[in-house]
Amino acid sequence: MCLNRLELDEVCNIAGRVYFDVIDHLDMENLCVEFDEDTGGTKNTEYGMELYYLIEDSVKSAIKYKEEDEEEEEHEDN
Repeated sequence: MCLNRLELDEVCNIAGRVYFDVIDHLDMENLCVEFDEDTGGTKNTEYGMELYYLIEDSVKSAIKYKEEDEEEEEHEDN
């Protein structure tokens, strides 16, 4: 187990901050976020979800984040 690895919640928090900074900076709110009639709040559009997951995957890649099942496979291979 790697002690300096970020937890999934931390990865999601970083990805969320980057996501909203990007859509704000590029003025893409209308493309990425829409009104959610069910909750009265907002939700990501399909494009917004794709962008968010791309950012999340980039964060995971940058820190070499591994899911628990990937860690188990790595230990089994050794």
